[in-house]
Order: sequence, then structure tokens, then C-alpha cells
Amino acid sequence: MQQTYPLVYGLNSGTATCPSGTVITGGGLRTPLGGNNLTAQLYESYPSADNSWTVSFNNSAGTAGTYDVYAVCLPVTPVA
Repeated sequence: MQQTYPLVYGLNSGTATCPSGTVITGGGLRTPLGGNNLTAQLYESYPSADNSWTVSFNNSAGTAGTYDVYAVCLPVTPVA
């Protein structure tokens, strides 16, 4: 699952949530920031619940745009 957020100057934080019937196995972040300027400082990237992934980072350059938070989800198979 992917959730897109507007990129703001300073602290950015976002969460991606897996749909019902799935479980989270990982997650992450994609931003237009980076390169040699080191304009993104990642603070957190963690499973914030059984079905969601949360990230927070600093946009010290004030670059505009959007960023994506990802949750890697797998279907839950009921045990018979």
C-alpha cells in the first residue's frame, strides 16, 4: 500500500496502512530529496501498529513536492 503526502519544509510524518485481511511485513519512504546535499534526515521508520508503517523525516532544504510512505502487506490465510 502507498500513501502520498505533500512535502513541507521541516518535519514531515506519514503513515501507510494495510487493508483488512492483510498483515504488514515491512515499509518505507520515497522522497524527491537526497543526493549530495543530504537534504532529508530520516528520524523514524517503523511498524506503528499491526497493519501500518510510519515514517518521519526533516526536509531541511524546503524542497516542494510530495513523498510516499509504503506498507508491504501480505494476505492472511485462515488456519483450517
